[in-house]
Amino acid sequence: SLCGPEASAPQASYTPRKSRQQCEACEQRAALSVCAGAMASARGACALLAAMTLARDAALAAEAPPQPLSWSEAYAKADETLAKMTLPLLHVSGMCQRQMFADGLLFQKRGVTATGSPYYGAAGYYLYHDPHCDGKHSTKGRWIIQEGHPDVERKMDLDTDGECSKDIQHESDDTSLPPMGKRSWWMQCLGGPVMERRSLTLREVPQGEKLTLLKGVGWEHPLGSWYDLRKWWYIGNTVAIPRLGVPSLNMQDAASGFRTNFPEVVGSVTVWPSLLAMGATWDPPLVKAFGEALGREFAGKGANGILGPSVNVHRAARNGRNFEYMSG
Repeated sequence: SLCGPEASAPQASYTPRKSRQQCEACEQRAALSVCAGAMASARGACALLAAMTLARDAALAAEAPPQPLSWSEAYAKADETLAKMTLPLLHVSGMCQRQMFADGLLFQKRGVTATGSPYYGAAGYYLYHDPHCDGKHSTKGRWIIQEGHPDVERKMDLDTDGECSKDIQHESDDTSLPPMGKRSWWMQCLGGPVMERRSLTLREVPQGEKLTLLKGVGWEHPLGSWYDLRKWWYIGNTVAIPRLGVPSLNMQDAASGFRTNFPEVVGSVTVWPSLLAMGATWDPPLVKAFGEALGREFAGKGANGILGPSVNVHRAARNGRNFEYMSG
């Protein structure tokens, strides 16, 4: 019994053995006063059952989730959506290391600015034409690539910073299309504010929308640093295709709880029991309830894909991720 003494342990260390009904009440309602004198492993087991019971109770109290499509319906809908992915996208390549975050992005057309020029976006970066990027009429027009949405209602200085020196830019008075092919652009490549001339290549990719489903975004490689995850992005991301109603894929670790990539998230997540312990319960309804509660928490934080739970055979006992696998 998890709620009473084991025969192999000193009797004085435990509370008196309870009846079967009382023990079940302890397991289901986490009566810690009953379990307080149990040995450490028994207390841990009661805590595990208490956490899983909370997850099950929360799942039962919640509204029933929408019914998923059948596999045949899902494949049919996917084929229908793929057939509509016909618009070409703009591919940008040739950036220096400091700007590698935007190298290889596939820019989607997002609309037009107040001057009637098209502007493009991808993964939080934008390509647009600014007639006077510092707000001065004497400054020539140029195409700009920047992080952050421009104010497309303005007719000049669309990033509102009053200067041009921080932007990736190419001087041009042609407001109808970005400079296609291989052209000279100016950008900051080293640690200082010095602008350098680089050859960037812009080209149309006929199957661009489909390719965005295969290309992850969100990780940067700053100068002199290792790869970093951009603030408020998920561990794995693909860009959305708004015109077709295709959402971005926001994947996050993992089944033990929402990964705290940023300090602001600490203290706002649930630490769930390990999947190895879940599998040891041999209780499919209980594990299902845990999965539903886990999914609701991830969805509440904007994730629509969980990188787990995992089902795997433990081939190496020293594997540091064995706790993540439901099978032993």
